[in-house]
Amino acid sequence: MNKKVFFLFILFCLLNKIQAQITDFKTKFELPSEVSESSGLLFLNGKIVTHNDSGDAAKLYELDSLTGNLLRTINISNATNIDWEDITEDENYIYIGDFGNNNGNRTDLKIIRIAKADYLNSDSVTADFITFSYENQTDFSIRTNQHNFDAEGFVVINNSLFIFTKNWVDFRTNLYKIPKTIGDYTAEKISTANVEGLITGATVNSRAYLLCGYNSTAVPFIIYIERSTIFADNIFNAGFNKTSLNSNELEQFSQVEAITSFDNGKFYISREKVTRNGINLLQKLYEFKDDRLKTLNTDEHKLKDLEISPNPTSGVINITNSEGINNLSIYNALGKKVIQKTNVNSQINISHFPKGIYLLRVCFKDSSTIVKRLIKL
Repeated sequence: MNKKVFFLFILFCLLNKIQAQITDFKTKFELPSEVSESSGLLFLNGKIVTHNDSGDAAKLYELDSLTGNLLRTINISNATNIDWEDITEDENYIYIGDFGNNNGNRTDLKIIRIAKADYLNSDSVTADFITFSYENQTDFSIRTNQHNFDAEGFVVINNSLFIFTKNWVDFRTNLYKIPKTIGDYTAEKISTANVEGLITGATVNSRAYLLCGYNSTAVPFIIYIERSTIFADNIFNAGFNKTSLNSNELEQFSQVEAITSFDNGKFYISREKVTRNGINLLQKLYEFKDDRLKTLNTDEHKLKDLEISPNPTSGVINITNSEGINNLSIYNALGKKVIQKTNVNSQINISHFPKGIYLLRVCFKDSSTIVKRLIKL
């Protein structure tokens, strides 16, 4: 492959996928000493809710979102904190993921569920429990950081909990699914991706998932996964975008642990205290913007609600809302433009294309741009 063409192709992808994405990354405040290992984040009723991972009691900590001051400590009277790793919510409940599994030998993985009404009205609550095991785990011997059955991030989608694993062996993440109702379940593996790192937190809205983590050299990153009705539960089929956080944003060796949204296109991310091998980093909360996850007004929704189907395809692709498109281009794997259209209708025939992966670049009349992966069968 011509190295110059390959470089231009990669540069094209980066320019179109990175511009106007994660911006205004800054320190919010130092977290209280009570949550030096902040491992989950939730923004609820204008307050920040967080918790520690293993080593603490079964407590949630409510912080002032302006100052970081500790406002309340909520005890869950009938639970223990074996290794709490993330927190999420739906309309009625708060869910806490007690599924940290560094040694790989846990047989008591669970989700702790508490009613929001109880949380808001009392500093002492009781919980229900959702227990599970991974469908493909057969070895429960101690293999500290040498297995793929640890997890530190999850979200609620409709009636299910989606759990992202922290794979110590292959640095991928596997996505498992269980019901969000009380019971004991076998977690179904529904998707996987080579994220080249360790996933430590997750959040979701109507447009996309955001995951946080760090790679093998302890550089933190954020992963963006667009939600698509085409790929349903197999969310990684549409690809993902990974953004490393450089030293101007977060120091190397920052152990980012949790992520949550707090406003329209705005997010918090937490770092736990790090004191090892001469590295001393305080526990902190950061904030940033991601315009890809900003809720649009009705007219903008119509403009940006672009669907390409079927994808994968063997011939004709259908394009929704083509009236908002200014021009459309398709590039092959070498970065060569194979289609350029300025008058875009609702269908494009690519049956004559060789099998492979293509990039479809759509420029809208408001000068915004979307790049989507297109698979030709």
